[in-house]
Amino acid sequence: MKYWELEHNGDYIRIEWNGSSTFNIQTPIGGQWVDFECFTCYGISDEQEALEHALQILEARDNG
Repeated sequence: MKYWELEHNGDYIRIEWNGSSTFNIQTPIGGQWVDFECFTCYGISDEQEALEHALQILEARDNG
């Protein structure tokens, strides 16, 4: 698993990537990371591409 913790639109979130195709977007609740959005994307080749794709998903979610 790969994790990125960041601030997005004033909220502290964590992106979890399984190193293959599955992503979870999480928020801290009661000291635990809790999924609030999950998605799948095939063909991701490395960590940088995974992070960029997850950020694009977040942006589309915010604008859609």
